[in-house]
Amino acid sequence: MTFDSLEFLIFFAVILGSYYLYFSRADRLIRNGFLLIASYVFYGYWSPPFITLLLISTFIDFYLAKAIAGADSQKTKKQLVGVSVIVNLGILGFFKYFNFFLDSAFMFLPPDSLMRPSLEVILPVGISFYTFQSMSYSIDVYRGKMKPSDSLVDFALYVAFFPQLVAGPIERATNMLPQFNAKPRIGTDRSLEGIDLIIRGYFKKVVVADNVAPLVNLIFGDVDSANSLGLWMACYAFGIQVYADFSAYTDIARGTSKLLGFELMENFESPYRSKSISEFWRRWHISLSTWLRDYLYIPLGGSHGTKLFQARNLFLVMALGGLWHGAAWNYVLWGLYHGTLLAIYHMISPALQAFSDKLSDKGKVIYTCASWFLTFHVITVSWVFFRAQSVADIVTSLKKMFLDPVSDIMSGGFSFIPNAANGEQAFYVVLILCATLAHLSFFDRKLNWDGSILFRGVRGAVALAMLLFLYPTVKEQFIYFQF
Repeated sequence: MTFDSLEFLIFFAVILGSYYLYFSRADRLIRNGFLLIASYVFYGYWSPPFITLLLISTFIDFYLAKAIAGADSQKTKKQLVGVSVIVNLGILGFFKYFNFFLDSAFMFLPPDSLMRPSLEVILPVGISFYTFQSMSYSIDVYRGKMKPSDSLVDFALYVAFFPQLVAGPIERATNMLPQFNAKPRIGTDRSLEGIDLIIRGYFKKVVVADNVAPLVNLIFGDVDSANSLGLWMACYAFGIQVYADFSAYTDIARGTSKLLGFELMENFESPYRSKSISEFWRRWHISLSTWLRDYLYIPLGGSHGTKLFQARNLFLVMALGGLWHGAAWNYVLWGLYHGTLLAIYHMISPALQAFSDKLSDKGKVIYTCASWFLTFHVITVSWVFFRAQSVADIVTSLKKMFLDPVSDIMSGGFSFIPNAANGEQAFYVVLILCATLAHLSFFDRKLNWDGSILFRGVRGAVALAMLLFLYPTVKEQFIYFQF
């Protein structure tokens, strides 16, 4: 059951109606119990047996946190939190990475070799999100940032809360448990904010992401036939698609949560306006980048020590962050690419700041524009690693993008879409330009929540009309649904 399915709309309408009629005013145990059952129904709709994994993480971390808080020695606390980390990473490692590590270990054997073991392991949806979320609770109790919850129902709801269960944001217990413990904050203004977010999310997913996807799929599905210009356009298009798609899920998650009376954290803050790679990671997938910072980068030593030590930490954290995105080498390379950029930036940032301070006002404007342009394009290049179907496709794509553009243009390479008619090419070009304009002028700006009801109504009606008019012929699954 995904947010863009009819099943979810029916499911949420029933849940929201029941919630408003009775459960929002009921006792905490009844209210949270209702939302917990709804969350298990939501997750179980995909595959009921995998609810068992949710329950394992929930029970282990709930009782381990209590044991950690009650332990007498620091050594015992460390051992208990170690159990939490091992269990959660063990679940994640087996179901998500078993085949990847197995294939990597036997990568030089032919696929049909009798010596090559095989085991079909199904990837449970959302496992990367809820294991990190559950594990962070035990770590926070160990660090003394919070006391363990007294309510198993409240904690189970924190792990399984359906709006953000499948694709985040990766929440913290310090944010959600106090909300589940208190009366839901439901009101007209918050409900309007929620509706605005939901409409914006569906607009970004259906009108932008799913309509740009065919071009991306066409070119990255056959990089051998694509030329330099086509691959560059595919990178720009995928940059739009992945942002619109993932932030759409977050918008819908935050909107549905607001209607239920709860606040989820922001996961994006105008990431493509960043003027450095470091700023980009403060604005993109905020819940993951802050999780990696707090639970991996800082424990490794963070920015303390030499520049080389800091670079090592950044390199390692981003490599693991890339692997978190998917069990494939292209994701590892994507993480290493960003780790390298971050390490280089942190080494040269003092010199860049000193240079900027010496510039005139006009020079600073030019410097800011140049910084944005360079940052945007190093990020655009990174999408090759993220979207390509194999390491060989990455090599082919980068070679064509950087070595072939002049020869392609000289040979009339403006026809950049392989196996497509001229009319279809023109349609895709216009679509990409319109989507880019919409992305820069609307989606990346915070909504004006103080607008009148009439203004919100008109805006919502226009968005819904465009949803119907530009509804794609082929629906694309949420990109982060598979993570």
